[in-house]
Amino acid sequence: MENKATISEHLLVSYWRGEATEAETQQVEQWLAASSQNQQLFDKWQKAWEHAGAMADFEAIDVEANWEQVKRKIKADKKPTRQIGFFPTVWRYAAAIVLIATVSFLTWQWMTTPDMLSVTASSEPMNVSLPDGTEVWLNTGATLEYPEEFAADSRQVSLTGEAFFEVMHNPEKPFSVMADNTETRVLGTSFNLKEKAGDELELVLITGKVQFSKGQQQEILVPGEKVIVDEAGMVTKSRNEQRNFMAWKTRRLEFDSTAMRDVVSDVEKLYGISLEIEQDSFKNCPLTVTFQNDPLESVFDTFKILFEAEVEQTDKGYIIKGGGCAQD
Repeated sequence: MENKATISEHLLVSYWRGEATEAETQQVEQWLAASSQNQQLFDKWQKAWEHAGAMADFEAIDVEANWEQVKRKIKADKKPTRQIGFFPTVWRYAAAIVLIATVSFLTWQWMTTPDMLSVTASSEPMNVSLPDGTEVWLNTGATLEYPEEFAADSRQVSLTGEAFFEVMHNPEKPFSVMADNTETRVLGTSFNLKEKAGDELELVLITGKVQFSKGQQQEILVPGEKVIVDEAGMVTKSRNEQRNFMAWKTRRLEFDSTAMRDVVSDVEKLYGISLEIEQDSFKNCPLTVTFQNDPLESVFDTFKILFEAEVEQTDKGYIIKGGGCAQD
């Protein structure tokens, strides 16, 4: 262990076990005060030591009892015992070395594992830039976990909720998204991934090419295709017919002779409201219009103007009353 000044691993073991002398304790404290880097290294070693339960393991080693067993075995076998007096020291030294090696290995793992970052879009959609230049837009409520630095040969993140990815192209380091026991593996592309309630999941590919896997089920997607994982865990691939699946990010709703029942569904998702249609006959009325960053009131005004309908607020949300299909 070196960092401008050196310190013995055996000394640190004694320090952690509370067996260091006053002079040894002072030596450790002086080493810690020498630099902040020493302190950081000490903290990492100590965490690994505590995590491994190394002190308890060391205390559990009964050197004398083990040595008595060795002597009895040697006597039974009638082997020479000329060097018996030296073995207890060797035994104790070997035990300490094993423990130090264990702690060193755990420390190396702890120190070489990159820190994981977690970001949640708590109240509204947000943009996240990853270390490789990949851009991610999280829908409200979504959580993304990713390393502070990607590994040398791969880029892996975890998603809960819905997000849109624009992956930086890098054929040497595949990018993968883990979500609800599935993996979406890409080189450079853009796609929308949504983890839905009831263990459902939906992936829509915008550009590029992806490989989607869930257990032994695997699908290759090209632009315009999507896969859905149902509640039973079955994967189904099809063409994407949803015009407004990206409205949460683009804030844009497009309708082309769309039945009002579907219009209402898209409006509910974008604005986070409950919207009902009072008359069944009105649910099939077609609507052709585009909304771009429009406030909810403007959407309701359009319904009133085109269909002579009224929109009333209720305890649960809103309800569309009256109205008839617009005449050509």
